[in-house]
Amino acid sequence: MKKYLILASLPLLFGCTDYVDKFDNAYEENNVFISLTDGKFKDERDGNTYSIVQIAGSYWMAENLRYVDSSATPNLKGNVWCYENSKDSCSKYGPLYSWAAAMNLSTSESEKWNGFSNPADAQGICPKGWRIPSSIDWTTLNTNVSLFSGGEAGGSLKAIHGWEREGNASLAMNRFGFDALAAGRRNSEGGDFLSTGKYAFFWTSAGIDKATSRGWGLRSDGDVFGEGEFYKDHGMSIRCVADRFGVEINGKLDSAYLDSIPFEFGSLEIDGKSYKTVKIGKQNWMAENVALNTEKSLCYNDDSKNCDTYGRLYTLDEAKTVCPEGWRLPSVTDYQFLTSYVYKTSMLRSREKWTDKGEKGLNWWGFGLLPAGGHEKGDFFDITYSSYMWTSDGKAFEVRYYGDSPYYSEKSAESAFSVRCIED
Repeated sequence: MKKYLILASLPLLFGCTDYVDKFDNAYEENNVFISLTDGKFKDERDGNTYSIVQIAGSYWMAENLRYVDSSATPNLKGNVWCYENSKDSCSKYGPLYSWAAAMNLSTSESEKWNGFSNPADAQGICPKGWRIPSSIDWTTLNTNVSLFSGGEAGGSLKAIHGWEREGNASLAMNRFGFDALAAGRRNSEGGDFLSTGKYAFFWTSAGIDKATSRGWGLRSDGDVFGEGEFYKDHGMSIRCVADRFGVEINGKLDSAYLDSIPFEFGSLEIDGKSYKTVKIGKQNWMAENVALNTEKSLCYNDDSKNCDTYGRLYTLDEAKTVCPEGWRLPSVTDYQFLTSYVYKTSMLRSREKWTDKGEKGLNWWGFGLLPAGGHEKGDFFDITYSSYMWTSDGKAFEVRYYGDSPYYSEKSAESAFSVRCIED
């Protein structure tokens, strides 16, 4: 069966680091291959199946590990717990493991062991071909997610359900499909538990000394995903990771989670019609195309159903008049600021209506850019293939069904294109 690297339906975020390349020879020599079918991995030890996502060149389990067979793996005995000692919690959040259990070491061995010199060897209790993430694995994940989130990674990594929201925390959006659960923690002293809904903690393979190891955590009152030092006999969650080498792909990775990303939309009224708005960075945009009926505006192919779906197409002069008070037609600079903030135009494109010749849009920010096409010299063109948005500079901001770069093209003022307004 053919082994190859998949470029998943998500963008491959900034490729792999030199650190990842160290594992190429290890996989080739050991002939260890992980088989994924439609984005799922089955652990043959116990039959559990896990969703998998690809972030920054590595494959991550998108669920907490659930392996608990202490008969086959004696080092788990007495080192694995369910939150509040409830089996229902284990089913919901996954078990909480000591560091010794995570690394498949006895308690005495874990006190002497501060980690592996080669993290590729740190299988721990992960299935064959997978490993307990190193500090570098988590750092790479955090760096890439933060970069594409416009700030701290927490809001993009948290599952959309199960998290309380406190302080200045962003909405839990699960943009990358990582689905970090607020599973809480079992404390070493007294065996009490930190609350679910408020915390998530994950082990690394990096021991520090006899008593402590490194882990990463999320909190309900902020967006920081950060590393810390934790007692080895705390109970914390496990996510397993694998590199791009030695992964066998059947089908595509599942991107259905993108259709469930929640957004905090505002609203704007134009001539009695309400439109969604969305804040991206410091800008506040309309999240729908203007559909105000004006003298020269058009529906694509003169079909009113296209106006209902895509909004209307306007000449430049009319485009400059349709935004309400306090809003305006965006400039080229406004669009350049937007695209530099989100990095890839696929993150602006809607999940629907684009031709299936390219990849579906990601719509990470709720902008919902539609392929409404345009009208020039008496002809309609490019519906489902391209979006053309007027700018106040007289250029069209163009996004195509392929690639991730925007275009700014000179157009006749009599051409007809879509309009989004931006708040002053």
